[in-house]
Amino acid sequence: MEKIYMPDDLDSGEKFANTEEMTRIIGINLKRARLERGFSLDEVSSRSTVSKSMLSDIERGRKCPTVAILYKICEGIHVSMPSLLKSPEKFVEVVKAKKMVKHGGLDLQYLFRYDINTSMEIHKFKIAPHTSVPAESHVERIWEYIMVIDGTFTLVLDDDSYSIKKGEAIRFLANRKHTYANETDDDVLAYNIVYYGG
Repeated sequence: MEKIYMPDDLDSGEKFANTEEMTRIIGINLKRARLERGFSLDEVSSRSTVSKSMLSDIERGRKCPTVAILYKICEGIHVSMPSLLKSPEKFVEVVKAKKMVKHGGLDLQYLFRYDINTSMEIHKFKIAPHTSVPAESHVERIWEYIMVIDGTFTLVLDDDSYSIKKGEAIRFLANRKHTYANETDDDVLAYNIVYYGG
């Protein structure tokens, strides 16, 4: 079977069985990179001068981009070409400890942003004492898994309230209004996995 070898700076020794596999991998990686940056197809098209229809076809694995088009995309969304050619099966990402940032009433650190390969994102959050943070319901069937590391976390789903203590966890279908709350005098620290798999 034909082997297609990738450039030397792709240090994993990457190779694909055929062009169809390479096209599929590029599509997966491009969509992941776009969603991680919060870009729509229109935004990527504007940044790269590659048409929206071409970008959509690439993400769906219908078209294999030329080197020139791939270069425009990489320049437009600030990713390296090797990262779009890397097989997800060999992908490793280490997240270093970082200071949390304020986001919608929470102190938040994204550990792993949305990934098309896993259909989920993972973040760590902290809620200050006597703080309530409302969240809108999701249209899609999205699951949330919350694990409390420190403190006592309160989740309000419609009119129901759940108190989750340190070392405990809760999962719920996030297609209705929900509120993250800390009704205590101490900080709450928790991890949240958001699963978009339906």
